[in-house]
Amino acid sequence: MKNSLKDKVRYWFEFLNLAHQSPDPIVLSNLRESSEFYSRWGNYRTVKFDAWWREHASLFRDEEADVLASPNVGDVVNEGAFYVRIPYTYSPSSVGKIVAEKYARELAKRTLVAKKVKRIYGGAYCVTRDDYPVAKFRHYFVFVRDVYLPLVRVSPRLKTAALLERSREAFSKISPRGVSSERVPFTNADSSVDSDTRLVIRYKQMAEKLLRNVSAGAFPGDYQETFVRTQSEIRAKRAAEASGKDPKARRGARHGGARAKKVINADDPFSTRKTRSDKGKKRGGQV
Repeated sequence: MKNSLKDKVRYWFEFLNLAHQSPDPIVLSNLRESSEFYSRWGNYRTVKFDAWWREHASLFRDEEADVLASPNVGDVVNEGAFYVRIPYTYSPSSVGKIVAEKYARELAKRTLVAKKVKRIYGGAYCVTRDDYPVAKFRHYFVFVRDVYLPLVRVSPRLKTAALLERSREAFSKISPRGVSSERVPFTNADSSVDSDTRLVIRYKQMAEKLLRNVSAGAFPGDYQETFVRTQSEIRAKRAAEASGKDPKARRGARHGGARAKKVINADDPFSTRKTRSDKGKKRGGQV
C-alpha cells in the first residue's frame, strides 16, 4: 500500500518539533541556520498537524508524482495527474495539439473550482527518500519522543541499559497498526538481551541522525546507521561469492583452512611469511 504524501509529511512535521526539544548542539545550530528554509511553514510549533496541514499542504509535492510517465495496465488513476487515452490512428502532430488543449482546459478547472483555489501538491518541499517506511517511522517517533529525548535532556552520556529499560516500557503501550502488522520493537518476550541491546543502539543512532537531518532541512535523509549498511553489504557480497562456487572451497577460505588464499605484501614485514631463497640449505655453523 502506497503511503500518502500527508502521511509522510506528518512525521516530518512531528520530528521537526521534536528537534526543538533536543539539547544536541549540532541540532540547535542546524535549526538556526535553517530558519529561513522553514519560514514558509508558519507557526508549526504551536498548532496540531491536521490544522497546520490544511493551510500548508500546497507547499509540498510528491516527487514520484512529478515524473512524466505512461500509465500501465492496473495503475490507479488519482487527482494529481492528467490522463488521456490516445488511439494509434492519430498522427503525432495532431496528438500534440489535442493534448495541449485538453490539458489546458483541465488545469483551468483544477485551478478555480466554485471561486476557490483548489489545492495542488506542487510546492517546493518534498521528502528526500522514495523508500519511506511510514509504518517504521511510527516506532522511530515513539523512541525519540518517549525514550531518547527524555534521557538525553537529563544527561548527554546515555547508558544503553537505561535506554533499553525505558524502550521496553514505552513500546509495551503501543500495538501493531494497519494491515502491515509491523512488529512492535522491544516487545518480543523471546528475544535475548544481546539482541535488544543491539536494537536499542541502532535506534539511538537513527534518532540522532533523524533529528540532525530534519533540523538541517532534510527529511528523512540518510538515517540508516553504518552498522546496518555494512551488514547488508557483507550479506550481498557473500551471496555473490556463493553463486556457482564449491561450498567446500568457501568453507576452507572462510575458516582459514588449506584452501584459503595467502596474500603477500612485499612492503609489509608482517604479511604472510616469504619463502627463503636458501630453502633446503643448512644454516648456522658456516662462515
